[in-house]
Amino acid sequence: MTPTELERLLTRVVHGEKAPPDKTIGLSGEALDRSFEDLDVDSLARAELITIVSDDYGIEISDAQASALTTARSVLDFVNTRLDARAARGDR
Repeated sequence: MTPTELERLLTRVVHGEKAPPDKTIGLSGEALDRSFEDLDVDSLARAELITIVSDDYGIEISDAQASALTTARSVLDFVNTRLDARAARGDR
């Protein structure tokens, strides 16, 4: 998962499929480390994000793990670590 992919996903979850460009949730620079709350991503949007990531990437995410995913960087690190591990095992 790339920051750009996560930007698109977050923007879609928070502002809908047809969000105008001025509603894009940008993740450049320090924004990767800002809390979702600071990025105006509420708890419902976070829950939807976790569900979509789990479904789209085929990754199991426990409630405890989900609660620790509080920044865009933490989501990216979590997803990419699991995808890398799966690739190393030869899983799809």
